[in-house]
Amino acid sequence: MGGAAVVSSGKRGRKSLDAGINLVPFIDLLSCYISFLLITAVWVNLGSIEAKTPPTSSGADGERDTETKVTLTLTSSGCVLARSTGEEAQLPRIAGQLDEQGLSRRLAMVRSALPKQHEMTVRSQDSVQYSDLIKTMDLARGAQFSNIQVTPWSE
Repeated sequence: MGGAAVVSSGKRGRKSLDAGINLVPFIDLLSCYISFLLITAVWVNLGSIEAKTPPTSSGADGERDTETKVTLTLTSSGCVLARSTGEEAQLPRIAGQLDEQGLSRRLAMVRSALPKQHEMTVRSQDSVQYSDLIKTMDLARGAQFSNIQVTPWSE
C-alpha cells in the first residue's frame, strides 16, 4: 500500500531514522475528493428551493398589512388559492393527482392581476404527500413568486 520506505544507508549497517514517505497516492486521493466536492456543491444549489417561515406580526408594518396576501392551501381533496381580499379558487384533484395545468393557469392569473406581489404562503395538511408540496412550490416559482413561505396547517 502506501507506507514509509526506510532508507538503509546508515552508519555501520544500522537503519537510518530518516523515512521517505510516498505522497503521490495521498495527492491522487485528495484531488479526487476535491473534484467530487466541487461537482456535488453545484448540484446542492441547483436542487434547492428556498422556503421561508412567515415573520411574526408585530403591528409595526402598516404598509405590509395593506398588501394583498396570496395563500395556497393543499388538502387531500385538492388545493385552494385564496387572496386576502376574499377571492378564492378551488382546484379539485383529478384522478387523485394535482391539477398542475389548472393551478399553473390560476397562479399566472393571480400574478398578472398582482404584478408587484412576489410573496406567497403555502399551507399543507399532514395527509398531503411531500412530492405534491414540492410540485406546488415549483409551479409557484414558475409563476414568478420568488418569496414562498411554508406554514403548517391550522384550522
